[in-house]
Amino acid sequence: MKKWALLFLLPFILFSCKKKDKLEEEKAILIGNWEWVYTKKVVNYCDPDLMHTEILTPNTEGTTFQIEFIKKGKVQFFQENKLLDSRRIVFYAFVDPCSYCDSGFVDFAINMDNNSQLHFDGSVSEDSLCVIRDFPYPDNEVLISGQCYLTTSYFARK
Repeated sequence: MKKWALLFLLPFILFSCKKKDKLEEEKAILIGNWEWVYTKKVVNYCDPDLMHTEILTPNTEGTTFQIEFIKKGKVQFFQENKLLDSRRIVFYAFVDPCSYCDSGFVDFAINMDNNSQLHFDGSVSEDSLCVIRDFPYPDNEVLISGQCYLTTSYFARK
């Protein structure tokens, strides 16, 4: 009897959890290598009197970053072409029109490794990728000094 119950439950166990999303159909636009171009960092956004914007580039920061989206449903993050991290992709949104970045982009929201605490959000077009709050410079809500900032990073297809 236990063997039959196990055989009956096995398909539900194997297929009930979403493991990753393949990059197919409209999501295939993400596939490929993306090179970091710049990051727009809005500093002190919680205090309009002190708020200002900084632009971070490979030249100002002395480093490069890359993102690679792989068709089988993975994203990899690189600095100076060295792998920093690799994660499985599970989309919780892929919508048009865009609200994150510029017009002509499609928004995406990803839970990496199917973990709702590991967000990766942005927008993509044929040749540009915009990442909100995540890589390579994540947001910091409030630093010890009281400073807070938001980041938006732009990448170009390699």
